[in-house]
Amino acid sequence: MTGFVLLISLSPAYALSARELAEMKQLTPTDRMIQVCFLKLEDRISRETAYRNVDRVMMDAFSRGEIDGRSLRADGAAFRDKGQWFRLRFRCAVTPDRLQVENLHYDVISKTPIPLGEWEKHKLFP
Repeated sequence: MTGFVLLISLSPAYALSARELAEMKQLTPTDRMIQVCFLKLEDRISRETAYRNVDRVMMDAFSRGEIDGRSLRADGAAFRDKGQWFRLRFRCAVTPDRLQVENLHYDVISKTPIPLGEWEKHKLFP
């Protein structure tokens, strides 16, 4: 990902404020798409699974994700919950303005955390 990274805390019923929307529009279309997908993933995983405090998604932790137009596919992703990382696979498609998710499918691959000794290798952090 190029450019700056916009990090927004996302609660279950969260909507972007006018300021956050303006910041999102400053991102390149690809970076905006990635951020929108990550925010939606954090929200959905926190609401739909036992992982209630998801605060980060890494697309390329175990293998390189793929971007094709308005779609993102990551079979080797990871997410962080309560300071622990877990393996994830997801597919995400966004609207033409890349500000909303049209379609999102994900699978939590690992039920046990990724061992701390592997974090550096996969560019994960506390």
